[in-house]
Parts: sequence; structure tokens; C-alpha cells
Amino acid sequence: MFHRAGRLFVHHRRAITLGTVATGAGLIFLKPDQIVHAESNHSLKFWQNLPGENTPENPGLAKLRGMAAEQRFRTSLTQHNGKTDFDVVIVGGGIIGLATARELLKRFPQMTVAVLEKEREVAAHQTGHNSGVIHAGIYYKPGSRMAKTCVRGADLMYEYCKQNQLPVERCGKLIVAVDEKEHKQVERLMEIATLNGVKDLQILNHDEIKQLEPNVVAYSALYSPNTGITDFGLVAQCIANEIVQTGRAEIKLAFEAQKFESRSDGRVEIWGGEPNQRGPTLKVTAKNVITCAGFYSDRVAGLAGGDASRAKVVTFRGTYYQLKPEYRGICRMNVYPVPSGGGIPVGVHFTPTVNTRRGIQMIVGPGACLTFAREGYTFTDMNMKDVFHSLTNLNLWMFALKNPSLSIGELYKDMNKNAFLRAAQAYVPGLTSDMVEESFAGVMSQVFEEGGVAANDYILERKVMDGKILCVRNAPTPACTASLAIAEMVIDTAIEDFEWEQVEEKTKRLVAVAA
Repeated sequence: MFHRAGRLFVHHRRAITLGTVATGAGLIFLKPDQIVHAESNHSLKFWQNLPGENTPENPGLAKLRGMAAEQRFRTSLTQHNGKTDFDVVIVGGGIIGLATARELLKRFPQMTVAVLEKEREVAAHQTGHNSGVIHAGIYYKPGSRMAKTCVRGADLMYEYCKQNQLPVERCGKLIVAVDEKEHKQVERLMEIATLNGVKDLQILNHDEIKQLEPNVVAYSALYSPNTGITDFGLVAQCIANEIVQTGRAEIKLAFEAQKFESRSDGRVEIWGGEPNQRGPTLKVTAKNVITCAGFYSDRVAGLAGGDASRAKVVTFRGTYYQLKPEYRGICRMNVYPVPSGGGIPVGVHFTPTVNTRRGIQMIVGPGACLTFAREGYTFTDMNMKDVFHSLTNLNLWMFALKNPSLSIGELYKDMNKNAFLRAAQAYVPGLTSDMVEESFAGVMSQVFEEGGVAANDYILERKVMDGKILCVRNAPTPACTASLAIAEMVIDTAIEDFEWEQVEEKTKRLVAVAA
């Protein structure tokens, strides 16, 4: 059989080779006047319109993607020659990019905006794959952007969910200490949170904890009644619908930004295409650009002219389990351990969910295992470019050397279910492995600064490409909670960097001139 297969392969290879040679020879010996070009004497007639072009409005498309996208779909070829021009382009369709577009449209009623998203849906990665917790602002360095935006962002998020009738629950949170040594961290968190303006916090003893959560066994706990849960993926979709319905914004899905150029007329041109496809080439232009690219924030900033050596992204996978239906009432609120140190994981915790994709659940997790791909949702996902970038990141190595037990421990937990669950059993000892089943995994981006220190604040790179581009370089948790407040901060920065003038300020100036 193998001998026959070999003879068939040789026969077909000869046929293919002869065919290739014949085709090549035919091309070589064609006379110049036999080669057909568009400018040859052959008379061609071109239709003025293709099917679907310049037709009446498509109400279904307008409802899903907005009037701006619907109009451009029908008329872009004839009116815009395949190009689309906007006042501002935002690269990244996660919750930060979408919230930034929303804030921009609110403040500048005349501006047009495009959001470019690499995936075929908004909120495909970090926004749509997390615990769904609305954080109160307990952990973050007082005075930092992270602390300020988390506290304000939580209030804005509760209000946004209420206004738009989205699922949200102010279920509370316990951060538990299992012994007297860990109790010192509870006291320290109380001090930090108070400085950050977090309200209604209490330190509870063993008996008080039992009254709130009978299955939790702990020495003490910090109780935050204003911590809650929502579905951030759904929030992002709601924001996306809101911005396209303004008629001044467009969300371009499957548009991976690949090249940024400064044009002679002062605008920025962005070239891109559908991921993993050769074409067609997609283009948009804008007066200004804001990048919010999540996993790829460092690479997109580098393409835009930013400092590619700064704020390099490293990604960590967080695996979750969920309680089986008959056991999901083991807790009613968020139950977290005190932070393990190092600045990366907040620890394996219990979180109730109101996620419309996965249902009302009680999840347990996540870990924080280094990935071998930026989109490494499983242990075997590997991308050699991503691995190389991680292995050559000196700050990551310094972090790993300073936190060896954390680094090795998280890898072990990711591979071993029992080891993973032991972290949760430390304060809910009644939990057993037969009570849980596998759930989803999320990936989070993290930046390490000089000396192997996990960045503890949001990082912006300003005035890129001669002042036309603003890059969000680091926005890890609690970015979903803080997203609406981060958007305020980003637009405040853009107003300063891009020298935008808001309507109210322009009106005041004109009134003053007239007087």
C-alpha cells in the first residue's frame, strides 16, 4: 500500500511540475500586446452601483450598528472612496475604550468618533472574562489615579446600571484573616480604604463573621457593604449601543490596527485589517487618536510612535471553578482572603455572579498563572512572539525572583485542582472538590516597573506622534469598576493635550469677546 501511495505521489508531483513549467513558459512567450491590462484596447463598462449600494436605509443594520455605520455601509465607496474620516479614533473596544468614546460624545456634541476593535464583538477579553465585582476602592495607594477613579467609578457604575436597568447587586464583601498575623493586614486595609474615602467599612470578629456568612471560618474580616457585582460585558454592550445611537459614532469590529501614519494635512491615518486575513486593507483617519488596547497596549502604542520599551505587558491567566447548583448557596457575598503580596493576585475568592452569559452562579477563583500567549486562556495556548517578549522582560524576572513562592505556587494551582481549592478551604473549610465544577478562564494584563514591582497605578503616555495621540498603557483591575471615571480622566487629559475647547468654554469666550 505504501509503495503504491509513493508511486501516486511521484506521478502527481510530475504532473504539477509540468503544469507549472508550462504555465510559466506560456507567460514568458506571450507578446506584450497579448497581456490584458485595464488600460488596453478592450472596452470595459463599469456599473455605477453594486448590489446594496445607495439603496434605501437598512433599519435592522441601523438598529444594531447605528445610523452612522449604516449610512457609510451604503455610500462609502462613492462618497468617501473607501476611506472614513473622524474627529477622533479610539483603538480598543473593551470597556475603557467604549467608556472613553461615550464621555467624548457627551462633552463634545459636534465630534465624530470611531472605535476600532480587533475582535468580532466588543468586550471580548478582559471586560467579558472577570469576576464581575464592583470594587469599593480598598486596596489602592491613596492619592493614586487607581484609588480616585475606583471610588468615583463605583458610584458611577451603580448609577449607570440603575439607569439602564442592567443586573447589579450591592451584595457586600468580606476580606478575611485566618489568624492574628493576617489580622494586621485587615487593619492596614482599613486605614488605606478610609484614606481613599470608602464608606461604611467595619472590622468584624469571628462571631460577627458567622452571622453574615455561617460557612466562613476566620479570625477577623474587613466588611465592605458597598462592594457589589454586575456583568461588565453587558455594561460594555450597553455603552456600545448608546454611542452608536448618537449617530456620530461607529464601532468597527474585526479591525486590527497595524500601522499609524501622520499625514501632511495634520491628520493621523490608521491602516489595518481583519485578524489573520490578507485583506482587504482597512483605513480610517482622524485628527486625534486615543489607544486603549488592553493585552496589546504596549504594541499598539509602539505602532503609534510611543515608547515600545516602556510599560511592557505581561499576561496572567485566572482560572475559575463554580459551585454545582445544589451547593452554590455556600456563600451570599464576595469572600476574599487578605492579599498575598507581590501586587498581582488578590487571592482565590468566592464571588456570586449575575452574568447573563453564564447565569447566576457562585464562582471560586481566580489564580494568576503566567500565560504563554497574550490570549492564553488555556495552559497549552502558546505564541512564540509572546513567550519571547515575556522571557526578555527583565522586570518580570526580577518580580519572579523576589516572589518565588508566589510564581511557582500560582503555576501549580493552575495545574492542580486540589491545590487550587486548598486556597479557598483555608477560610471555607467545608468546601470539597466534589462540590465544584470547571468554569471559565480570564486573562489579565499587568505591567512591571523598574526593580520588578507590579505597577500600582494607571499609566498614560502623552503627546505621542507630535501630540496627536494619547495612549493608555496600563489599566488592570479595578479598571472595569472604574471605567466611567477613567474615561473622565482620559478625556480631561485629551482636552489638555489636544487643546480641545468644550462648547461651554467656547460660548463663554464668544460672549466675552462680544461684550
